[in-house]
Amino acid sequence: MYNLKMPYMGQYKRFWKLLSETLQEWGFTLNPYDIRVANKNIEEKCTIIWHVDHLKISHRKKEVVEDILKKLNDKFGQESPLTTCQGKVLEYLGMKIDYRQQGKVKFTMYNYIENMLGELPRNMGGLATSTASS
Repeated sequence: MYNLKMPYMGQYKRFWKLLSETLQEWGFTLNPYDIRVANKNIEEKCTIIWHVDHLKISHRKKEVVEDILKKLNDKFGQESPLTTCQGKVLEYLGMKIDYRQQGKVKFTMYNYIENMLGELPRNMGGLATSTASS
């Protein structure tokens, strides 16, 4: 699995349109139920998912992913190089995705939750009204 950060933050609609069109030109099909998922059969299934400007590319063969990364970098990496990470354990959108155990994948968000809790104000005492009770 690869995680790819694209340099288009703040221009999401423009980036989504450009990325979607590019992937379709390369033979990928957008998922009709989630338009941020694209699939293509390259010897076997290759899947690209994305949220805003973070992509996750999955394929069994490293060479297939590297070819897609090269194409993406040629197309989108002109303003600034794409940032990639790869391996069996990745951080993606606040999740830790662990592929180390054969046939299983483990998702955790411990660091994200700890960071979120650490940012809360120390004094959380008091009362708050709720529209649910009215």
